[in-house]
Amino acid sequence: MFRNASRSLTTAEEVYEYALDLLDRREHGEKELVQKLQRYCSSVELIRETVKRLKASNLLNEERYATRVFEAWRRKKNYGRLHLQAELLKKQVDETYIPVVLQMLTNEEECQRVEDAYLQVMKRYDKKYDCSTEKGAAALARYFAARGFGPSMIRIGLSKAKADLEKFQRSVDDTEAEK
Repeated sequence: MFRNASRSLTTAEEVYEYALDLLDRREHGEKELVQKLQRYCSSVELIRETVKRLKASNLLNEERYATRVFEAWRRKKNYGRLHLQAELLKKQVDETYIPVVLQMLTNEEECQRVEDAYLQVMKRYDKKYDCSTEKGAAALARYFAARGFGPSMIRIGLSKAKADLEKFQRSVDDTEAEK
């Protein structure tokens, strides 16, 4: 049941029903749900009671919410650990679950993500990211940083770019030597 914005929730059952409507649409964290309930209900006690009731029936589960946020983030292919941390904070995931979720992202997966980000930018054939110049390497490092990769992952991405550049130059040299 969708509520009219001007209507206020005054009973425990109305608050609970509205919370169920919100949770029916998608998973929410406790902080986010409380904020949404406060828009229509001024009683802190009714909101507290509703949250307690939802937790008791496992309809409101912060760990499950944190995992869902992580899975949604994981579908975004080309972002790093720092972006994940920012996303968790933005979605108001309880701070006790942030380190747990960050551990779910392995170094191998993040290495693959930085390589995917490099391949994505190279598909554009943008000379701005040409690693043969210092300016291009700096632009590529900024690109990785903006996508949430830390210093170690930026080094991996840059080394991949330089290895690809050397491989390309060797193939050009071999083609010229054959002529």
